[in-house]
Amino acid sequence: MKKNLKRYRFAILSFFLILFNISLSIQFYFLKQRENNRVTEVIHFQNAAPEKKMIEEKHPYQLRVYYPITNYPTLNQAIDTKIQSHIRDFKDEALNSGVQLNQTYSLDILYQKYQKEPYISYLFTVFQDTGGAHPISFYDSITYNTETNQVVTIEDFIKENPNFLDIVSENTREQLSKNKKIVSYDQMIQGTSPEVENFSQFAVTENGYLFFFSPYQVAPYSSGKFQVLLPYSLFQKIKK
Repeated sequence: MKKNLKRYRFAILSFFLILFNISLSIQFYFLKQRENNRVTEVIHFQNAAPEKKMIEEKHPYQLRVYYPITNYPTLNQAIDTKIQSHIRDFKDEALNSGVQLNQTYSLDILYQKYQKEPYISYLFTVFQDTGGAHPISFYDSITYNTETNQVVTIEDFIKENPNFLDIVSENTREQLSKNKKIVSYDQMIQGTSPEVENFSQFAVTENGYLFFFSPYQVAPYSSGKFQVLLPYSLFQKIKK
């Protein structure tokens, strides 16, 4: 009788120990899932400027995105719209392309600020690895006029100076033709033709207009990205 009671108590104790271990395993699983699927959006300070950081890790992708918070609500909204568009496009591709279990897509967005009163410009460099032959990297930019409280595009400068696009095209070609990384003259000529879309990525800086060219625009991918600075004096001399 006593042996049976001991066996009964031992069985009960074993049963609860098993339940306890199962409970710990379940808690660990959900904590691990929460860690793997974490999304953080925090504000911190870098170089005394408020900045937003977004980190998300969730199979089949991970993203690390940094972008500024300015004193101008209209600019903040425009930046947020731009960044969210990149994130949305990236997630759509990652979630609909059949990523393998041992494969992870990644998105990184960094930025740089330029300023010349009354303009503020931000250059966003977007890095994407979506399982192709190689990762891709491209430029996206935004410029804001703090006096008019409006986002500025290349068309706004063309309105002020009808010769603007021709000046940019001519002088950009002159600089790029001297760059040893330009291996296809025809590609460079096509990518710098006086068309709005060719010069839509730019910044207004202390020293002039800075234009950005993503891979494939003026040279093959292997040649990388390009930047061309055109001093304001070029436009003052020819402006009519």
